[in-house]
Amino acid sequence: MKKKNVAKMFLTSLLKSLLCIVVILGVGFASYKISYSVLSDANENGSDDTDSLKDIIEDATTDEISKNLIYVSNDKNRITNVILEICNTKTCNMDYVTIPVRTDYTIPSVMYRKLCQVNQEIPQVIRVAKLKQYFTDENDAYGYGVLIFEKMLGTDISYYTAIDQETYQSHYAQENVKVAYRTKSALNNTPGPDGVTPSSNTTLQTKMKISVISDSYKNQIKDLGHDKEKIADYIKEQYERVTSNLTEYNKIGYVEAYEKMDADLYHYWGIPGTYNGKVFEVDTKAAKKALKRLTNNTEKYNTVQDLAVVNMIMTSSSDKLPEDTEKEVISSKGLKIYVLNGSRIAGLASAKKQELENAGYTVPQVGNYTAETLTTTRIKVSEKGQGEDLKQYFNNPEIVVGGVTEGYDIEIILGTIDAN
Repeated sequence: MKKKNVAKMFLTSLLKSLLCIVVILGVGFASYKISYSVLSDANENGSDDTDSLKDIIEDATTDEISKNLIYVSNDKNRITNVILEICNTKTCNMDYVTIPVRTDYTIPSVMYRKLCQVNQEIPQVIRVAKLKQYFTDENDAYGYGVLIFEKMLGTDISYYTAIDQETYQSHYAQENVKVAYRTKSALNNTPGPDGVTPSSNTTLQTKMKISVISDSYKNQIKDLGHDKEKIADYIKEQYERVTSNLTEYNKIGYVEAYEKMDADLYHYWGIPGTYNGKVFEVDTKAAKKALKRLTNNTEKYNTVQDLAVVNMIMTSSSDKLPEDTEKEVISSKGLKIYVLNGSRIAGLASAKKQELENAGYTVPQVGNYTAETLTTTRIKVSEKGQGEDLKQYFNNPEIVVGGVTEGYDIEIILGTIDAN
């Protein structure tokens, strides 16, 4: 009897063990199938994302207000110039907006993950000048570049055109201008009682080189004499020298608008943003707003543009020019500031330089002021209205227009009162 019980217990234990093994194997197999299915879906979705991106970059549109991103590259595989051409077939206006190639831009995370499926080596912070170096195929660089610029500028781009350096030099020239634009600026970076940092509308002026059409190219356009057939033939001739995702046929669709345009009335702009040393950073919110205003402009240009100040702040009854706005602050950020120690107190200029740089200002150099010992700090500015935002860092400073050291926009001579 005992032998039967022992045998029964042994068989029961053996069956339980075998059952456990079967369960474990079943769970393992199920986990494998689930994981395989998920990963397969992920790979398929990744492929779909890449395919959808491909479809987008190969897609060009002909719009009533078209935006043509013009790339210029040299034989060293570098982008040397980028211009956004806005052709308005309603008003027959033509606008050219320059985007500095020394622009650094951080690609948004979702887009970056998709671009990594095209090239795993692409950095998330890209330099516009190196765009072609991030892709093995130059058409991919131009196409994916359009997607990046759309995010950067907050606007849709209809198509792209790529030209070589020789063509650029025959069609365009460069002008040194001051680009004025309006942005939101924090006041003192100090949150209020509600935890919100107060801000105000600030007008910035950035020195920039912008592209304008050359006199020789302008004369070529004028020689066409507003003749549709001549314009169409000229487009066909030019298309032999360019790369574009817009077909020649669709480009010729703009002939009626080109026929009515006056090359003397083309307008030129610089994208809103500031230089930090030699690196340019686009003000994405200000850029989006400025481009929207250019796109939505319903008034035909009837005068030659004055390039003394390229004003990205469009005028309207509710939107005055900065010089007509009494409470508006002209920011000193982006301007070159020279700090001089007029107090005879050692280390004061270096300390103020550090303070201003921490606040986002550009102070390339400090020095000693030897003419006299100042009690009150003096802020010398190149233009009326500058320097007001710097007063908060000093004890009742005086502002003087003119007399700034050559090569600088603002000169600050420190007084003894600011040593405390």
